[in-house]
Amino acid sequence: MSSRKISTMTWYDVVTTRSLEQGDLLPAVSVLLPILAVESGGSDLTAEVVTLDAIVLTQTCDIEQRKVSDLLVGAVIDWDEMVDAETLRGNQTIKSKAMRQKLIEGSLPSMSLLHRNDDPPLNWSVVNFKQLFSIPLQSIESNSVLMDQPRLRLRSPYKEHLAQALARFFMRVGLPHTAEQFKEYTGRAS
Repeated sequence: MSSRKISTMTWYDVVTTRSLEQGDLLPAVSVLLPILAVESGGSDLTAEVVTLDAIVLTQTCDIEQRKVSDLLVGAVIDWDEMVDAETLRGNQTIKSKAMRQKLIEGSLPSMSLLHRNDDPPLNWSVVNFKQLFSIPLQSIESNSVLMDQPRLRLRSPYKEHLAQALARFFMRVGLPHTAEQFKEYTGRAS
């Protein structure tokens, strides 16, 4: 019996450049979460600063051509941490092989799977399209701690796969399902 070595293409390049592209992972980025004060009738707005891992979703060409002043980023959530949090909320389905299979297939519109990486380390993770943030491009570019350290950048075709997953999330349409009678349809009567 001969053994075959299965090669896997890496999903990432490791970059230290100060340029940004779609698919760049940005560890420990600060974002503002607006908080509407309910007790004052909803008129007072404050914000909380939250630090999270993020991935750039804005298209590279728009960043390079300076067509945007803000970056759209998605929260990157470590899979094991997500499983722990969801399990505490009573969601046992998150642990299932079927759930992992749906992530692999891309059939969960609100999430996109990110492959693990050894160096720099990244555990299996998901991009949560329900947690999107706008961050001033200038604040990211001027963050030398972030920009001067090695970071992961999705390679093609994984970068495009992420962009397509985001597009599917935005373009989904909730149509009424009124064709239940089709279940009983047996074909044309002879």
